[in-house]
Amino acid sequence: MLEIAIVSDEISLNIQEAVTIGTEMGIKKYELRCVGSYEKRIPYLDAEDLEYIDQAVEEGRIAIGALSPGTFKVKPSDTTAIRKAVEDTLPKTFALAKKWGSKKIITFGFLQDDLPEEEIVALFQKVADIAAVEGLLIAVENEPGFYCDSGENSARIIRKVNRSNFGANWDAANAVGTGEMPYPTGYEFIKPHILNVHVKDAVSHPQITCKLFGEGAVNWAGQLAALQRDKIVEYVTLETHYLPLVESTKVSFHRLKALLKLTENNWGI
Repeated sequence: MLEIAIVSDEISLNIQEAVTIGTEMGIKKYELRCVGSYEKRIPYLDAEDLEYIDQAVEEGRIAIGALSPGTFKVKPSDTTAIRKAVEDTLPKTFALAKKWGSKKIITFGFLQDDLPEEEIVALFQKVADIAAVEGLLIAVENEPGFYCDSGENSARIIRKVNRSNFGANWDAANAVGTGEMPYPTGYEFIKPHILNVHVKDAVSHPQITCKLFGEGAVNWAGQLAALQRDKIVEYVTLETHYLPLVESTKVSFHRLKALLKLTENNWGI
């Protein structure tokens, strides 16, 4: 059965509290995004939080599945933000990833504007080549309003980038907001490129809204069955996105765990 990881700030912004509650739930693997506050995102964390993570990793109490510095949530014409991402944010994130034994760096796919797709591809190739030198993977997350939004569009761009260390952070709930049916349609496009998977749920009408896991528009039974059948990833990462956070995370975790068990060898769902 696939392991369940979690984005730490989907439990608590306090990393020690997040790990304590996560450990009680049986979670060992964490994706790090915001720690301390929503304004403090990887790699720009307080020294005490970095020290705590260092110690927890060294002692084997936690493992870091991926780091999400939030890069490229900008238009490709925003050269200042892109320069900061390439010259400062990503190098510092790469250093943390290597120290903590993580291979995956999650990024985003640039807000849509009038620049041609080829320019996006060139930017991604540059980042992938830098990451490759460090032995790291770049996983672009699909999100509505971005060049990489649906499974289909993300797959097309990934193919154009054509780098072995560049793939997808597949977020089926985000694909709901593009009008694409995440499973099976989006999944079939993105399947060859998946490096990481986020698990949450959402509806698109009357507006894009996150829901408790199992109460949205994603066919998670089918999607999880396919992931376990295709053996693409070793774990999936819960990203609750629903309040109240701790209570909703616990409900979603137990639902996800049960559905993973149900679909482990039941691939016809």
